[in-house]
Amino acid sequence: MRQASRAWLAAIGECCVKSILLAGLSALALTACATATAPSSVPAAAHQATLAGPAAFRILSAGDVTASLPKMGASGNVKAYVGDFLTWIMEPGHLVERSSLFMSGEPPEMPEGVDFESIIGALAEEGHPAAQLIQMSDTPDGLVALANDGNATAKLAIEMNNISVGSLQQKVDALAWFRSEAPANRDAAFALGSVLLSQAGGGDWMNIGFGAATPGEVREGAALLLKAAEAAPVDIMLQIGTMMGSHAGVDPLVDGHARKILELVVAETDAAALPEMTWSDDFSEAEMDAYMAYEAKLTELSSAVEARIVLAGMLAKGQGGAADLERAKGLYREALTATQDFRAYEALAGLGVDVSEYDALFAQPEGGDDWWDLEPDAPEGAWGEPPELAPPPPSN
Repeated sequence: MRQASRAWLAAIGECCVKSILLAGLSALALTACATATAPSSVPAAAHQATLAGPAAFRILSAGDVTASLPKMGASGNVKAYVGDFLTWIMEPGHLVERSSLFMSGEPPEMPEGVDFESIIGALAEEGHPAAQLIQMSDTPDGLVALANDGNATAKLAIEMNNISVGSLQQKVDALAWFRSEAPANRDAAFALGSVLLSQAGGGDWMNIGFGAATPGEVREGAALLLKAAEAAPVDIMLQIGTMMGSHAGVDPLVDGHARKILELVVAETDAAALPEMTWSDDFSEAEMDAYMAYEAKLTELSSAVEARIVLAGMLAKGQGGAADLERAKGLYREALTATQDFRAYEALAGLGVDVSEYDALFAQPEGGDDWWDLEPDAPEGAWGEPPELAPPPPSN
């Protein structure tokens, strides 16, 4: 039940390497490439005006996100507390930053020995909208019924499913819905902006043609994401910055916002290398806790490195602001030292920096490109001589 009830939210708070909004956005972000996207009903000048306007960005701390988290009442009513917690998680406009708290476990003030999932089930039977949404996450008819009753999050889930795996007409209709909702719906704006900027060459989310996001789609997607970037947790800021940065060179206004956001992420994160850890074959509970904590730190380090590499590329090329080769080299060096990232190694070598101490690590094997020795050379003569072709049949 725990896995099933969380499946619908499994991708909330994640995109690129984490998807953010709903299950389905993750796959969509990785495969969407639309040359067939319907044009926006919002004039291109409006997107350009949004991008040209003033923008201030702030990274929310964990304390900022949980400042309004419901507390257990003086009566100790656990069901009421869980209901308030679920309502808070699902509040329209705040799914992006809050949903990860649902994925991370039970509410912080849950008493020992109380079955969280059973309480969700009881609340759903009583008609609690957020609990019903969790219970009906894998039943399309149930989601439709909730959406028809005015549940905004259920409607968002349905449209995300349609834009991800629906028919061509469903995709077109979902795209129109997102564009109509985006001006007043922060979750919809974030989802649509992510879809547009996640497009890359090599495939088409409508299964029509091939191509990356058009310049107009880049501007539209970036303009939609600016609202979320005004105040968001560091992982969301990283996603926004790297998605914008992946289209560096398309529009200087987009580049400028991407660079500011990535500067914030770099300042907020640490790219120090982690020590190597060893684990016994049979994990104890204490070791499992330590392992999970280590994995979390690896994820944080990966995010820190990604921000540095994308920002360094923009600094080196003067995208979004003046070029700063020395700072770019420093950021690449941090990334290379922390995780031996090949992109950083290649970029530094291209900038004339001596990275020869890593040459052996990245050296191509002699005689070919088979890094993992998957196709070892056969001994001479092992395959014999190629067979001679049979003579053609005689003509009549």
